[in-house]
Amino acid sequence: MRSWTPIITVALAVGACGGQPPAPPSPTSASAVETFSPSPEPSPSPEPSPSPEPEPGEMPRTFAPDLGPGELPPEELVPKGADVTGQWFGFTDDGAIVLVAWAEPGSDFSRLARGFALWIRYDSSPHWRASFVERHNADDGIQDIQMSTTDLTGDGSDDALVFEGIGGSGACGRWLVIDLSRRKETYRREVCDGRIDPGPPESPGLVLTESVYREGDAHCCPSAMRETTLAWNGKAWRVTGKKLIEP
Repeated sequence: MRSWTPIITVALAVGACGGQPPAPPSPTSASAVETFSPSPEPSPSPEPSPSPEPEPGEMPRTFAPDLGPGELPPEELVPKGADVTGQWFGFTDDGAIVLVAWAEPGSDFSRLARGFALWIRYDSSPHWRASFVERHNADDGIQDIQMSTTDLTGDGSDDALVFEGIGGSGACGRWLVIDLSRRKETYRREVCDGRIDPGPPESPGLVLTESVYREGDAHCCPSAMRETTLAWNGKAWRVTGKKLIEP
């Protein structure tokens, strides 16, 4: 079980609530280059056709070299010209999964196109392939993307708890749960004046904490907090408990 703190966080400035342009793609590793046996009368070997240079904003779908998860250059896993804003790792029965978030260039720092993707390793080349990609236009108002990876469903494999923040005085945002084994979203909820956290190790699930305002309460000072716990039953998330926490 991993804590909320991202396992690896790229040290780039993000919004209130991406950096240098990405380096050119590194050459394909020697182990991934096809070789040929010389003939008795060798003729010049044809040069391999270079991969087309991605257009600005184009999302890469593959990364050929067979590198370990921690060796992957994150700038090669995001749209051309985007700044990496975070990188995380999840662990499943199929191996490690790399998650990366980015911000795309724009004239208004508070309104940038953003997104995140999951990258999965395969035994055959290209060894890394984007399996789940979510992109937002600048008009969507996403100001920050953060994640944690831990087993939320109790199946022994990590899931990703994703927060897409839109800011504001209520720290509003959208919370997602992605089953990393199936690469499938299983939960989505928009929350203001609250947050969602992973459940404790002995009871995997979600803990939704929300402010409770009564008449006359200032926005800074809710009368109480409501805590709702949810658990995955194999098909859907179900509420397993509620309690009111008074100050």
